[in-house]
Amino acid sequence: MGSMPAARLGLVVRGHSWHLRAARTDLDFVLAAAAMDFSLEVYFLGPALLQLVDERDSKAALLPAGYRAWAALPELAEAVVYAEREWLEYCDRSAVRLLLPVQGLSAEALRAGWRQCRHVLVV
Repeated sequence: MGSMPAARLGLVVRGHSWHLRAARTDLDFVLAAAAMDFSLEVYFLGPALLQLVDERDSKAALLPAGYRAWAALPELAEAVVYAEREWLEYCDRSAVRLLLPVQGLSAEALRAGWRQCRHVLVV
């Protein structure tokens, strides 16, 4: 008997980075979901993508110095990360380096993607 494929869990991240403790809460939730037997699809909406900015000083995002937990996500779970294409292009134009590979999609394609998941949570 073969193993069952992991259920798809869509996580829609809409919290703004560097806004109170939202970035840390989003990250903690995603890492907890990664510890379960789910195939994760993480959808960053708008400026929430900036939570993935690879900067040396993470104090502005209310994370401990050197905190790079987003970068550990692929080691913890099968995960695919998506963002709105316009925000990904903004990062490219601004020479902003992200901690994870991100696939850019239109807003409609993002919605279609998370609708295909077995479970969807907004964080």
